[in-house]
Amino acid sequence: MLLALSALLATAKLMGELVRKLGQPPVAGEIAAGILLGPTVLGRFVPQAYAALFPTTGHVAVVIDAIATLSVVFFLLAAGLETRLRNILRQGKRSFLVSFFGGAFPFAVGLACGELFPTLLGAESFSNRHLFGLFLATALSISALPVIAKTLMDLRLLDSEFGALVISSAMFDDLIGWILFGIVMGMVNKAAGASVGSFASSGTLRTVLMVLIFVAFTLTLGRWLIAKALLAIQVHSSGQGAALGFVFSLALASGAFAEYAGIHAIFGAFIVAIAIGDSIPERKAGAGSSKDLRFGKQSTDLQDLAQNIRQIVTNVFAPFFFANISLRTDFVANFSLRVTLVLVLVACLGKVLGATWGARLAGMEKSSALAVGFAMNARGAMEMVLGVLALRAGLIGERLFVALVIMALFTSLVSGPAIQALLGHNRALAANSR
Repeated sequence: MLLALSALLATAKLMGELVRKLGQPPVAGEIAAGILLGPTVLGRFVPQAYAALFPTTGHVAVVIDAIATLSVVFFLLAAGLETRLRNILRQGKRSFLVSFFGGAFPFAVGLACGELFPTLLGAESFSNRHLFGLFLATALSISALPVIAKTLMDLRLLDSEFGALVISSAMFDDLIGWILFGIVMGMVNKAAGASVGSFASSGTLRTVLMVLIFVAFTLTLGRWLIAKALLAIQVHSSGQGAALGFVFSLALASGAFAEYAGIHAIFGAFIVAIAIGDSIPERKAGAGSSKDLRFGKQSTDLQDLAQNIRQIVTNVFAPFFFANISLRTDFVANFSLRVTLVLVLVACLGKVLGATWGARLAGMEKSSALAVGFAMNARGAMEMVLGVLALRAGLIGERLFVALVIMALFTSLVSGPAIQALLGHNRALAANSR
């Protein structure tokens, strides 16, 4: 067990750093590590070593699956810390237009394609067509906030007006998308192969009501209580250990409640992470109120706490999870060129056209609006998380899962160069500070 965990984490970090040196997102290397150690490479050429390190049954398999579950919960904790509700409100109408059309248009395209042409997009014979269409629509509507933020940071646009619009729109898209996915997974868990008409059943209706109440409470009164608790912990305890334990405990408890409600634990961790992130003061120079002066050190400690959580998750848990994604799938045997090309085309057209349309309605000129569309098109890690959860739930097959991973990597890799090319001479204008 320890040898398997060591090999998976070490290879994931090594491949991630190699890919980073090439100027690409480390997640591509981390997934490549799972491909190397999985049935695609190691299992194909040295099957005895693969079977010994990563058995599909027994205690080792259970431990790896358990740690992968914890890893994805903590990954969504880190992603949720990046989501600031107040930043969405600052952008107002422009952010609403971009996020609405950037989410609604690909959702409609995905739902239509999933309902009308399910086999063309990799639906298996066991798939419930209505649930498959809802999953595909939800998956295509979500962006990848961490990938978008990293791309804008590399282009020195994160603190620009352009960057603020893209980030706030992506935040809203992710929030709505994860709520939708939580509902879809609740329908899968409750219906268990029944028709979508069973959505009105008491069990699924209970799930939806519990989810809505949980979101409303956590992002309002819960956010206020978390802020008070974090400040009290910082004032009355020594160091950051107590606050760190509180945040991780809260994420696990919220995940447990989400499972009890009938959806996946990651949804609970993501929502409570938004509340935690919004409770932590942003770093601003010259905060001058007496309250800022009194709690200045505590505010700085809380900002450092969020950074430490991101460091722990992105360097330990996230590499393990993304390497584990491809550890059980044969990417050669399950690769379908037709499914992959169709999925990439549908995903890119839906998101780019929808977000660009919203940006144009918000008053942006053509090239900048199209740059917003390509920025929102980056799927990355979020798409892979959705894919692996849907695969485990039996909602999709391995052909579509492989296509989803490839689509997520492709959209993440082309986002930065497309933004750079479209902004062109307007980049200096776009990079003006807010």
